[in-house]
Amino acid sequence: MSRQLRIDSLHLDLRGIAPEVAEAAARALGPALAEALAGRDLRADSSERLDAGKLASPAAPQASDLAAGIARQIVRSLSGEQP
Repeated sequence: MSRQLRIDSLHLDLRGIAPEVAEAAARALGPALAEALAGRDLRADSSERLDAGKLASPAAPQASDLAAGIARQIVRSLSGEQP
């Protein structure tokens, strides 16, 4: 099981999300990602670029829910799971 994940850059397109919610979600993403990764087995190969796909979001999402959804989407992609 891989115990390290290095993210050199992360590009999020949060079009349509209120700026203050997008900012708060970006700040909450680290802890949400750590929680989503806990106990997971990641693919052994490293990817130079990973597209985690799209995430459906309600019209007025909570920042914590948005961060958790993004984190789950990233972990699914790293684990090789289908959405």
